[in-house]
Amino acid sequence: MLVPAARYLTYAEAVVLYNELLQADIVALVKAHGPPSLPYGEGMYYQLLIEEELVEAAQPLLDDFEQARNAPKLPRCPRCGSLAVAPAERVAWWRRLLYAGTTPMQCTTCQRVFAG
Repeated sequence: MLVPAARYLTYAEAVVLYNELLQADIVALVKAHGPPSLPYGEGMYYQLLIEEELVEAAQPLLDDFEQARNAPKLPRCPRCGSLAVAPAERVAWWRRLLYAGTTPMQCTTCQRVFAG
């Protein structure tokens, strides 16, 4: 019988977890999950299903994946991908209005200002 191994995954997360399980010789089924989106009718999230007998073998992989998924993500520059970013000190009024509710960040490598 198939049991859910992980739920509410994005497509990229589902692919990563599927490949990790496949490398450990655990066959998984990826299925759409969650509330449907209106224009297309399919869910935006996915779930992975595995055989009930393989849950114990997959548990260490699933625990590591959940820890990595829930770890805080460091902000990256969208232009150059650098992790050397800091809160922007001087931001124009129109950018403060545009980035309302977020922290304006500035890349120290390429000087790009973006919402963090």
